[in-house]
Amino acid sequence: MRNSTIANYVLYQAGWFACVLGGAWRWPWTGFGIGLILLLVQIAISRDRGRDARLIAVTVLVGLVVEVIQIAAGTYSFSSGTFVAALPPAWMLMLWAQFAATFAFSLKPIITRPLAAAAFGAVGGPVAFVAGHGLGAVTLLPPTGTGLLQLALSWGLALTLLSAVARRELPPPSTDR
Repeated sequence: MRNSTIANYVLYQAGWFACVLGGAWRWPWTGFGIGLILLLVQIAISRDRGRDARLIAVTVLVGLVVEVIQIAAGTYSFSSGTFVAALPPAWMLMLWAQFAATFAFSLKPIITRPLAAAAFGAVGGPVAFVAGHGLGAVTLLPPTGTGLLQLALSWGLALTLLSAVARRELPPPSTDR
């Protein structure tokens, strides 16, 4: 299990950088394609592909709602890959899909605990967007403080919802170490 968790984390991080740098460097479909390949690798090595597909589908849907709300609120704009201003680019939705692929492995101890998931989302969501802004994939729009607070709230709520889904789909985390 430990090797699976490490591989899952590495594949997720590689996919995150591929998608974000693809967006930043104006090669959004390259980032999306690399992210998709890495996601397919994670699914291929999964012991429960059906469960992972369900988690991915729900997470992408939740992510789409979060992104549409944040775009409408004027929290940020994307550097490339957007065809309709009100919708996120495909590479951003791929990030949500890749994120879901971590639920059964590297994020399982967090995502299956509602308070931990909410706190992780409230902190991790804004941090990821600040990183994406620094890399040039997304522009955080003023007032930045308000936008980061909106991100914290929306990601906290999103991960609370996804925690409920994950608890239904995943066995409880192992307590033997």
